[in-house]
Amino acid sequence: MPPYFSVEVGYSHKSLNKNFVDRICSFIFTKFPFKNGYWNSESNSLLEIINWNQQLLEKRFILGYDEHVSNNYKQLLLSSELYTHMRMYWGYRNDKISLSIIIPEYEILVEEGKWQFREEKINPIIDLCQDLWEQSPVEIIQSCLEMDGGPISIGKIRNGELPSINPIAILNRDYSKTIYNLNSFKLNTELKEIENNGIMIIANELIRL
Repeated sequence: MPPYFSVEVGYSHKSLNKNFVDRICSFIFTKFPFKNGYWNSESNSLLEIINWNQQLLEKRFILGYDEHVSNNYKQLLLSSELYTHMRMYWGYRNDKISLSIIIPEYEILVEEGKWQFREEKINPIIDLCQDLWEQSPVEIIQSCLEMDGGPISIGKIRNGELPSINPIAILNRDYSKTIYNLNSFKLNTELKEIENNGIMIIANELIRL
């Protein structure tokens, strides 16, 4: 299995309503259409996958250590002319809902193992992140390479710790301490105010033009 680049989208569980999963999936599908279920959901229809994940989120489900993976959230593949493999899946922990969208690193980096993104491959992801922030009740959006160790918790970010910006993050404009701490970030960043009180942070020197 290759290492993956991921976009990590965070929501409060309080934002969950009866059509939460359907609404967000439908929005993503306008950009990257549904292809089919993945792994333990290959034989499921889209409606079955959406309803299953909605029910698990409503239950605040976390897979037990000795529980079969077939009980977990159902993953799905997205169609794209840019990436041969684009996958998304849901999760829950500590009253937070997570949505992960992953792509193999070799499909999005200039060279495998080189820390620089191909502009034509990362720009559609940046656009998706902005649209998700503006069109759904997102708390935080981060991006990671596999060696980053995953996204930073929203609690730590509220207290001033920087999100994972590899090469994009979006956070609330009110997190002034975190925004101020960008001065200590090792890479030059572009800050852009967007709708829904957001600040989009892009590490432009990580993107090869």
